[in-house]
Amino acid sequence: MNQPDGFHISREIMDFMHKASKAANENSWQIISNAVVGLAEKLHAACIRICLDVPDGTFVPMGQHTEETLYLAGEAGAETCVDYDMGENGVFSVQVAPVKGHCWTEAEQDAVQYLSENLFLLCSRMLMRKMLENAASLDYLTGAFNKQGMIRHGTSLGGALADYVGIYLNLKNFKYINSTIGQKSGDELLVAYCEALRKQLLPGETICRPGSDNYFLLIRKEHAEAYLKFLREVTVSIRSVSRTFTLYANAGIYDIQPGDDIGTALNAAGIALQTVRTSGQAEEQLWYDPSMKEQVLHEKEISQMFPVALKNGEFVVYYQPKVSLSDQTLCGSEALVRWLHDGSIVPPMDFIPVLEKEGTVCQLDFYVLERVCQDLRHWLDNGIVPVRVSVNFSQQHLHNETLAEMIVAVLEKYNIDSNLIEVELTEMSGTRNHDAMLAFLEKMHACGICTSIDDFGTGYSSLNMLREFHMDIIKLDKSFLDRITTENADYRTDEIVIENIFRMAQALNLEIVSEGVETARQAEFLRRIHCDMAQGFLFDKPLPHDEYEQRLRGNRHYELP
Repeated sequence: MNQPDGFHISREIMDFMHKASKAANENSWQIISNAVVGLAEKLHAACIRICLDVPDGTFVPMGQHTEETLYLAGEAGAETCVDYDMGENGVFSVQVAPVKGHCWTEAEQDAVQYLSENLFLLCSRMLMRKMLENAASLDYLTGAFNKQGMIRHGTSLGGALADYVGIYLNLKNFKYINSTIGQKSGDELLVAYCEALRKQLLPGETICRPGSDNYFLLIRKEHAEAYLKFLREVTVSIRSVSRTFTLYANAGIYDIQPGDDIGTALNAAGIALQTVRTSGQAEEQLWYDPSMKEQVLHEKEISQMFPVALKNGEFVVYYQPKVSLSDQTLCGSEALVRWLHDGSIVPPMDFIPVLEKEGTVCQLDFYVLERVCQDLRHWLDNGIVPVRVSVNFSQQHLHNETLAEMIVAVLEKYNIDSNLIEVELTEMSGTRNHDAMLAFLEKMHACGICTSIDDFGTGYSSLNMLREFHMDIIKLDKSFLDRITTENADYRTDEIVIENIFRMAQALNLEIVSEGVETARQAEFLRRIHCDMAQGFLFDKPLPHDEYEQRLRGNRHYELP
């Protein structure tokens, strides 16, 4: 920028520019204030002020308003104001007034203009630098720390970090709310929620938004109980849709210990949050426990091992016989998967829940169906008469609109008659995916494939399921039979409950399988109330392929002890 013509105080201008240029690098208006003194005195200035007003926008989401008096000396005369456009409707103003009674010469007016333009350029550089710094440490939407900013802040606390608890939050049902009110209003809601959290903070407490609908807070230990109580229900309003929302959040909490760093706090609170979200329990807030980390590591290990294990055929199918109680003969079986890894069996409860969480259980279910159909084809080709085999299918499959067609395709691949396969679904499937369940059952019936509800009676909607879904078979959960023993004085109550379940099912023309039959008394009771089939250790444990094949080839009659 050219120095104003006819202005003979170039030394003060150069001195101002030299000193003020440091301000942009240090984001300091104080440096500019100090630098402008010599030039202001030569100009006979009484007051130099700047004002920056930037509304909410893409680059400055929370907006910015700054007013600074850079120079003040004596009573001021009429001021000169120069405005500059900052983009996104932002305005930067420079206000300069001479001492009272002094009138600027033309050269001095040029100098004021020159000063204003340089202050504008310096401000632009400072704002850009601040935006870059904010991008590195602040969340662009809410103005709270981002994860990197929280790490820097937590690190700066040093040993004082142990005075806090870390709370990791995730808003419940935010995706649904966002889809209902739209992304822009959803962003407004996230900002409003963040502000509500910020208003409850004590001095020294901080908030971070790692992303999406997640928040992390450092709360003083003596304030933790009250703050957690506040978090259980937070009400916020947003203008764009003129609505008030009551928001709920899952929370994982970590009691930060001496020697912990901020990364440890983030990880531990995050693990506790993940445990809350996947536990299926009603509790929304959980304090971190070391066992949670072990479980997370275990789940990660299972997730990493699964694809290779599936490819290498480490999963094997066992068959547990089902016995007709009318004549005590083999009449069916359930296909159960076992994981043979490095010479030992991995228990199903160690891997099935993990695969359920991530959805890969769907691959495993079709793997089992494929193996069952291969075995059935082998037995048929070798003159062995098989019985119907039930194959478990997770509720996750009901998100797949082509599930029925995929099942039929596997049967057709091995030329297996539909009456040899039974699709077994958990009771929870129907309650969560009502319409998908109805459509799937209709397709299965059209193809002549039996369907059954596993663990009937363990949920809260068993009767509704019988009314709404046309299943072929219900499988009574083992828990109903556990107290049917001669040693239990209250067994008669349990018998009455079971008897009435059976009457209702029989009136609806449903077949009934009782699982977990372990005693002769249980078997006799089931036979007396006309239960169709039983399954349990009283008859047979789950059998590997070769042992089950021997059962098919040999005597299919079971003698009760």
